[in-house]
Amino acid sequence: MINEIEKGVFLSLFNRNGYVLNFSTASFDAFTSSSIGIALCAKYGLSKGKSLAAFCEEANEKDVFTLFSDLIDYYETYCISNDSEKRFINLYERCKQIVSREKTSGVYIEAPAIFCVNRDYIKDIAARAMKDVENGDCDSAITKSRTLLEEVFCYAIESQGGIPTNKGKIRELYNQVKDLYSLRQTPQLDRRVNELLSGLEKVLSAISDLRNEASDSHGVGTNRFVIEDYHARLFVNASMAMSDYVLSLVKSGDSNHN
Repeated sequence: MINEIEKGVFLSLFNRNGYVLNFSTASFDAFTSSSIGIALCAKYGLSKGKSLAAFCEEANEKDVFTLFSDLIDYYETYCISNDSEKRFINLYERCKQIVSREKTSGVYIEAPAIFCVNRDYIKDIAARAMKDVENGDCDSAITKSRTLLEEVFCYAIESQGGIPTNKGKIRELYNQVKDLYSLRQTPQLDRRVNELLSGLEKVLSAISDLRNEASDSHGVGTNRFVIEDYHARLFVNASMAMSDYVLSLVKSGDSNHN
């Protein structure tokens, strides 16, 4: 199995100041869920790079190797051509040697758990976020709230045969959902329905902005402020309600909900 020094080599290639290659938070969680059955950012409530590092510290060596091996395959397919710095090429070559060695030695890579966005998933992420609030970690709760919405939006888009165009931009994802599920406000709709749709967009905008300015996803910025626990509870519950609403649209099997 790979040792701690070798883990550091992989992390040096993949963790780039909190980012991991070209993944958005949602696409990284989807990737790690497919690889090892765990959405890392949703679990740890940290940036992609920090979540990857946290996983490597506590996970068993087989799961760590499985994820690293899958990330190498992804890197070769989507990223290596864009890496011109020699240090990254050297890191990749060393990582490739380690992967080849371990596979040759008979390492067994277990089939990943199937990742599914459903109400149990929504409840699980919301429960983790609320536990963060109770533990005084409101930043992490906000990060989980946004990740939950991203995952559900991507699932809703893909369920209609679409492709999420900007997985890192939650508002653009929601615009895709609105188009696919006919959620845009129109004069033909009842005033109260239009008000509800308007309210959903305000909830989404607030969660997105607060996560960018106050959460722990990419470090501390000049606009960072401390969020109170009662506000964090409101955001967690709001993201859960909105996620459940969008999931209901998917489950109805009808793209014309107005």
